[in-house]
Amino acid sequence: MFNTEQVKSFILHPGPAVSNTALKYFADSFLYEHDTTLMPLVLKKLKQCDPQEVHLFHAYKFPQTEETIRELLDWYHSPSTHYNTRFQVLGILTNCDLQLLSPFMESVQEIPEWKNKVDQKIRLAEMTDQELLDEFNLFLEQSAGKYWDKFDNVYGDELVNELSLRQCLGADTVLEKLRDNDPDSPSYEVHYLIQLAGQMKLEAAIPVLCSFLGADDDLLPSTSVVALVQIGTASVIKTLTEQYISATEEFFRLFAADVLGRIKLPDSEEALLALLPEERDITNATKLADDLCQLGSSQGFPLVEAMIEDGYDDGYLNLTESIYAYCVIADMAHPSLPQWKKKLDAEEARIAKHKKEMDRMFRAKASIGTYNRLNGTDKTYTAPAKVGRNDPCPCGSGKKHKKCCGA
Repeated sequence: MFNTEQVKSFILHPGPAVSNTALKYFADSFLYEHDTTLMPLVLKKLKQCDPQEVHLFHAYKFPQTEETIRELLDWYHSPSTHYNTRFQVLGILTNCDLQLLSPFMESVQEIPEWKNKVDQKIRLAEMTDQELLDEFNLFLEQSAGKYWDKFDNVYGDELVNELSLRQCLGADTVLEKLRDNDPDSPSYEVHYLIQLAGQMKLEAAIPVLCSFLGADDDLLPSTSVVALVQIGTASVIKTLTEQYISATEEFFRLFAADVLGRIKLPDSEEALLALLPEERDITNATKLADDLCQLGSSQGFPLVEAMIEDGYDDGYLNLTESIYAYCVIADMAHPSLPQWKKKLDAEEARIAKHKKEMDRMFRAKASIGTYNRLNGTDKTYTAPAKVGRNDPCPCGSGKKHKKCCGA
């Protein structure tokens, strides 16, 4: 299996497939927590290539230092920075720890989106425990019955973060509320309590969180995946493995496999090696094979190699990219590496061409809110056409939107 120091150096690899795999390794597993060596590598990588090749969204919550904040601000203010990179950099800045921002408050005041986020964090930090609980309950009342995009769901995330820091909502209360929810009509409270259970690392919540993986819902399973990874113990893997075998819900196995691949423990590798040979669903098998690559499993390599040769669900994910990145990070001189790289280069060129065309169209319309806001114009915002979750992803990957950018 890979170890963190082994993977970390590959953030600087010249190949986007390898570099972004290394970023994803840390982002998906929460192994970035308390590691201030990651962001300097990300910033160095930005200088070495086209910044749009770097999947900066993986670095949104990487820990910062005063030095990295200064460099991010330089990227944000540079007139040569592409608007999409500027947007991603702002996403990183808005997640900075409040304690680091004292020297940068003038810059914060100059960027409305950042200022609003910082003001929000300060206001929550200054609340008493009871005021925070009251604010959380009020938020839940006001969001009830609304569509997900019709209320400030990110503010809910901030409330959960503060509740987790304070531990002012007890573990027993969180567990009781999760167990008592109506599975046929879950409220947004369940979503936020799942987040809280993950951040509090409540092992007692593992069974109920696993039960949500089979929910007929777009929100609860994905939220539960993150919570289970945050808990990240052998108990999570044991419970999921037992339930995986007998699961009947349509997507339970897919979500369960996602958890197994993101918890970087030998128990995960053992579970995946046992489950993949028995899996008959091609999409689920593809995900299990990808997980073995993400873990860096040398024992799993022959299984993945066989799937590459015999066929897999390439509409779900690109397993060639997974096995190629594995070989590079593992320093394995596989004879198919040149062939795999050629395929990946062709795919990257196709996506780059598509993005260039989209960028040209985007600029021509001259009325896109985020672009204009970041570039200081005041033109009227025109909402882009919505993409359905089962539609092809507009990025050109060939995957469904919900399995690609919509994830």
